[in-house]
Amino acid sequence: MEQKFNYLVSPSLCTVKWNLLGISVMAAMFLAMAAVLFFSAEAADYGPGVYYLAPGYPLKYCPNERLYAEKGFFFDEQSSVSGRGEISIKGKFKDRGVDSKGWMKGYGSINLESLRSMDKVGRKVDFSSQSDLVFAGGLLKNSKTTKLPLFEKGIGASVTERFNLSHVDKSESSIIRSANRFNNTMLYSTELAFEGLWNIKNMRGWSINMNKSEQIYSGSFQAQKKIEFDDSSQSPKYFSSS
Repeated sequence: MEQKFNYLVSPSLCTVKWNLLGISVMAAMFLAMAAVLFFSAEAADYGPGVYYLAPGYPLKYCPNERLYAEKGFFFDEQSSVSGRGEISIKGKFKDRGVDSKGWMKGYGSINLESLRSMDKVGRKVDFSSQSDLVFAGGLLKNSKTTKLPLFEKGIGASVTERFNLSHVDKSESSIIRSANRFNNTMLYSTELAFEGLWNIKNMRGWSINMNKSEQIYSGSFQAQKKIEFDDSSQSPKYFSSS
């Protein structure tokens, strides 16, 4: 009985050892597959055309950079309103190359037609806006800022308008094009007749390097204003007229 018992036990121990070895191999394979899936997911999170680092591996580069650079979107908004009553309008665009935000509110008779569009392909952005406004018989307030963040290697440029008016007949247009830190353009133009307070300000740069121009009118006026920022040539251009 003792000899038979030893014989039965011996193959069982051998089987257990082989089972443990098989489990160890399977566990190692599972960990390797998990690591591959993990780092593949990490690379996917960065998106195509973006560098990423995997622990223990040199710098890698995701393919399809050209396809990524050509991705983009288009947005277009047209509005038309005519009537009398309470008015509240606000909107904002924000991108690496364009930043535009504003609001308008009041009470009275209004006739407003506006168009805004944004076309982006890769890092290139084209933004445009146009409006025709007629208001009377009340009080209308407005604040609007349009920025060109990448102008002249990132020092930036902006145009800000504010008004508090009882009457206005106004046409305005603006165009912004931004490709990189060396190719940016902003064109702003407005023509208006108004009664009340109108403030227009443009800035280039910030802090001690800031160049600023501001005009404030209070009363009954007719005015024209054109502003241009352009750094696409060898000599960056800034132009403002009234």
